[in-house]
This record gives sequence, C-alpha cells and structure tokens, in this order.
Amino acid sequence: MKEELHLFIIWQNGREKQEEILQDIKENFKIIKLYEVEWDKEKFSNNLSRFYGTNLPKGSGKEVRCGNGKFLLVILKDLNPIYKERETSKGKKIVNINMFDKKEQYRQITGKDDKVHGTNSEIETNHDLTLLLGKNIEDFLKENNNDWDGKIEQISINLFGEPQWNTVKEMFYALNNCLNYAVLRNHESLPNEIYENDHNDIDIICESLEDAAYVLNATPVFEEKYRVHYKTEVEGRIAYFDLRHIGDNYYYEKLEKDILKHRVFNEKGFYTLSKDDYFYTLLYHALIHKPVFKEDYKQKLMNMGVENVNMETSIEEYSKILKNWMKKNEYIMVDPEDQTVPLNPRNTPYFRPMIYKGIEEQLKINELQLENENLKAEVSRLKTIIEGIEDSRAWKLTKPLRSIRKKIRGNNGTN
Repeated sequence: MKEELHLFIIWQNGREKQEEILQDIKENFKIIKLYEVEWDKEKFSNNLSRFYGTNLPKGSGKEVRCGNGKFLLVILKDLNPIYKERETSKGKKIVNINMFDKKEQYRQITGKDDKVHGTNSEIETNHDLTLLLGKNIEDFLKENNNDWDGKIEQISINLFGEPQWNTVKEMFYALNNCLNYAVLRNHESLPNEIYENDHNDIDIICESLEDAAYVLNATPVFEEKYRVHYKTEVEGRIAYFDLRHIGDNYYYEKLEKDILKHRVFNEKGFYTLSKDDYFYTLLYHALIHKPVFKEDYKQKLMNMGVENVNMETSIEEYSKILKNWMKKNEYIMVDPEDQTVPLNPRNTPYFRPMIYKGIEEQLKINELQLENENLKAEVSRLKTIIEGIEDSRAWKLTKPLRSIRKKIRGNNGTN
C-alpha cells in the first residue's frame, strides 16, 4: 500500500506531554511539518465546532478538556498504512490502525480523554488539512514534501472561511475537499452569479446537512427545524443555499445516494450531477415539487437532449418518461421532510403505483382539496354566466312573459 499523509493535533491541555508524544511519532512515522497554531479566543468555539462538525458552544466540555490556547499540529507520513476494523465513537469502522492505535495511546498518556486528535484515513486528513490550512493533501505536498527541518512554525490563523469566504473559488475549494456533495441544478451561471439568480439560492445535495453547514460556515435563515435554507458570507455579500441531504426525502434515499455516486466534477470548479441524473431529477422537481410546470424548465429539459421532448410535450408524456426511469432504477416518490416543498396534486396521480404508502393519505387530502377548488371554480363560472344572462336585454324584455307564466303555474297548482 502507498504511503499516506496524516496529522495529529496536541491540544493546549495535552502539550505537557508534547515531547514524549513527538519522540514516539518520530520513531513510528515520518514528520513532514510542525506548526504551533493560535486561533482567536473569540473564534475558538466556532472553529472547534466546524472542525469536529458538531455544536460546541463557548465553554463546552470539549473546549475545557482541550484548552483554547495554542496547539501543536503535526503533519506526517505513514510509510506503511494498515487498515483494519476498530471500535470508534461512531461505531465499528475500517481505519488506519497505525494512526488510530497511536491516537489512543497518546490520549492515555495525556489523561484518557480527547486532548489529542488524529486522522483515521486520508479522507479525514484531506478534510482536516483543508479547514486548518486552506490546502488539500495534493496542494500541501507541492510545497512541503521534504524532510522536516526540526523547526516549529508559528501561525495565527482561524479555520478556512472564518469569518467569511474571501472568494467564491475558495468556498468551493473547501466544499470539494471536505464534503461529498453536488449542485443539484441551475449551476450554469456558477461560480459567477451565486448571489442573484432566478432561483435566489444554490441547491446542493450532500451526505449530511450538519457537515455542509459547518464546512460552509453557514447559519440557518429560518428557525423551523425542517427548513434547510442557509446563508454564508462570501466576498462581503450573502450567498444562500438549500442544503438537501441523504434521508430528507427530498428525493427517494436510494436516488439521493445514486446522485452522489454518479456526480461529476465541473471544469468551473465544483461538483454537479451526471447528465442523466440532472435531466430526470429536474423533471421530477418540475412535475412533483412545483405547482406549475414552468416554461423555463421545459426549455432547459429540451436543450439537454437526454429524451426526445419539445415545448409541446404534454404533462402526461413527461410523466410517462419520468415514471419509466424511476421504475428502471427502482425509485419511488416520497414526501419531503421540508414542509415548504409540496407535492403537486395534479401530477402525482400519474405515479400512484410508485408512491410510498406513507404519503397516500396526504395525496388523498391534496386531491380532495383540488376537487373542492375545481368545484368552487365551476360554481364561480356558472354564477358569472347567470349574472350575464340576468343583465342581458333579452332577459329584461321577457320578464313580463315570465311573470304571466309563473302566475299560470301557480293557479294550476291550486286547482
């Protein structure tokens, strides 16, 4: 197996054992670089939260255990990585046991808690290195691939993207190296127009909403838990995101996972959907998530060239195309957790054999509401017709005749 780049962090409260730990690291790994890192005190808790991908408010237990002073960042190479299963804080995982076992050893040395952090895989190293230094493994090694010179470099730097993203490019650089994600649609104007577009946000699909929010340094726009609308600051302006994620029923979970499996890297510097996934999920979005199938969606679908469609293609024909694709891939329709995303009651009946049983009742309610709306519309139409007749000249001229007929019918009824 090829050598791997990894890192340890010895947090402030573990540094009393720093020399002992460094000596052991030298004996088991090849040190590439050492940094003494200082985060701003007022930014420490936010940095820590983003780094670990969990809410760690100021004065949290983890911050107290780690300390919020200067910490030592050790970047190294494991020349002979070995992967086996270990019990981790997230259950049993396949990890680099050279790193994992040493991390556990160093934690014992510093007091049996988390005063030492270590990476378990190169994926984790890529994530940590990008957030800590703004460089992924490849870019870091371009500048630091020599033997360690024995010095500790002093740096004062907060996490990448704190307090804001300096450029759109660096924001997507962080996403590319820290997150399994893809832009769902309307990426054609990116990265130039992230602030103002027809849809006013960037829709992405990712594995975890929490991870995406922390990497983006984004905060929720709304208080409701089911809302996924987030904002972050880029170049001194606000960019908005909808953070769709696996398991949120925006699409069927199998489809959400397949989207990320099939994602492609766009030459503009971010991940998008494959051509086929883009066409069919956009069609699903237009048919199911939107109250009206807008002309701009029809135009875009037609231009993709995936299916033979045009501006005259009917809703029924579009539904048949989508249904065949869903059936082929074993996808079904589901009810989104985000309550602001409705199911179109006019189009959902086309997919009834492929609808998750849990939303049948909701669909019946939607269809009943639609029937009531149609009934109200018909009553209103007839009322307008009647009013038009009553105001007509012919109706007024025949009024004496209608009165005579009414009297005759009344008299006949009394005989």
